Amino acid sequence: MPERDFAVITMANAGPGGIPFNRGAVRRALEHYLGVVDKDPEPLPYDEARAREVAGAFENDAMTLTVAADGQELTIGVVIKPEIRAAADFEMPADYEQAALGLLPGDGDEFIVTAGGLQGQRGSFSRDENGAVAGIDLGGRVFDRVPTASA
Repeated sequence: MPERDFAVITMANAGPGGIPFNRGAVRRALEHYLGVVDKDPEPLPYDEARAREVAGAFENDAMTLTVAADGQELTIGVVIKPEIRAAADFEMPADYEQAALGLLPGDGDEFIVTAGGLQGQRGSFSRDENGAVAGIDLGGRVFDRVPTASA
């Protein structure tokens, strides 16, 4: 909060405790030092048309992210690619199993993970020149949509 000459940084990146630690530390600092209570935004109710639009597989060089729709909720999961896991000379963190995700008010391209190990993480979908969902940004990591086989 530059207008209040205040900043807080956390850099815990290891799972499964890194994300909750970061959120908790920032929220505690904001409340303790500034009296600011940070709460997660309330997601929109499930919308089947919007869910179909954003559902799919996305990947970057190290991970595959899956957004799935089951007719009642959206979920998100992230797995480290097997070749990355196999090549690592240290124990890689566990994958994040599918957990609830909610779209946020506004243009509908922003979301929040509402359960599981990624709970509280926010992100956004990116679109191509035709308006189709082409990628996703989750916590600063960018994933491109994996093309589906056409019939």
